[in-house]
Amino acid sequence: MFMTKTAQQHVVRSISRKHAQIATLREELEDLNDYLALTEARVRDEGKPRLTHAEVKKRYGLKG
Repeated sequence: MFMTKTAQQHVVRSISRKHAQIATLREELEDLNDYLALTEARVRDEGKPRLTHAEVKKRYGLKG
């Protein structure tokens, strides 16, 4: 199929925009999956005792 240089440039720009949109959607999906995992963990651990940052550092011998 023959395309003029202008048409070819238009197609290349369009494909580039689509690639950028897909990358953005992937990032958003990853963020949503992280949020879902956090929400599920909070529901699963509801009512369980929580540790403070200082308690975690003491328990595992961390400094800082």
